[in-house]
Amino acid sequence: MHAGRPSARRSGRWLTVGAVATATALGFSGTAWAGGVLPSGTAVSSTVAQGYDYTTSYDYWSVAAVQPSSGANYGLTLLNAGGGSVGGSNVGANRTNFVAVDSNSGTEPFGTWYPQVVQHTAGSYWVEAQYGAKVTNIPAPTHHGTTGAGDPDIAFSVLNGNQVATISDIYLTAGESFWASTPTAAQSLYLLEATPGQSSTYAQGRSTAAATQSTKVVDNCTLYTAKQTGWHALVLVGDAPLTGNSQAGIAIGVHQYDPSQPTYCPMADFPGPTP
Repeated sequence: MHAGRPSARRSGRWLTVGAVATATALGFSGTAWAGGVLPSGTAVSSTVAQGYDYTTSYDYWSVAAVQPSSGANYGLTLLNAGGGSVGGSNVGANRTNFVAVDSNSGTEPFGTWYPQVVQHTAGSYWVEAQYGAKVTNIPAPTHHGTTGAGDPDIAFSVLNGNQVATISDIYLTAGESFWASTPTAAQSLYLLEATPGQSSTYAQGRSTAAATQSTKVVDNCTLYTAKQTGWHALVLVGDAPLTGNSQAGIAIGVHQYDPSQPTYCPMADFPGPTP
């Protein structure tokens, strides 16, 4: 259950693990895919384009993502238990592809998901799933501006150097905004919103997420605005090959927006102090 936010969408339902192959390419056999189950939060390396599967235990957003080695191009297709595609991502060589699924109440029914890695240019890749269970809560501001990255009113979206993607749920009301700490944040940090009753929004790849999120650059920061009320997702990816060093990676600060100061970002000089 998400703490600190409305929780009417909790249902106590559980996903079950199954296995499937595409009906056209691999034959729907009901047996496990060659890649097997992806453990949550752990990147798996391979040179073989193949299928994987994962399961979740809670109604959160989840994500599967693939990061190619330098010069390679691997896309991602996400299949449901019937072997049908529910979403895909192919943004080109040297770039991470992801598909995220909303399993919150009123959106995608629970099921088992099957990420299929698709090879476009040979090489190796890392693939990772995160089943969901994290929440980003943006603290109330404690003072004007920031004194630095250690301020208690800054939340962080963090991608370690040994991860392909991270995901967390975030509860926002329609029209609610927040700041991200860089003017290029929208190229790696994505705000995903699913619309109950519109099944085409329940699973989103990277291109769809980029095209549908509402962002703009103001005062050296990126301002995100929710279009509707509900549990949304923050997905963070990087496009550099994994280092294996958990201390390397990306950290983007997130700060509450003050509508009375629409052109002032309290993290405009991040990670330094902003007056």
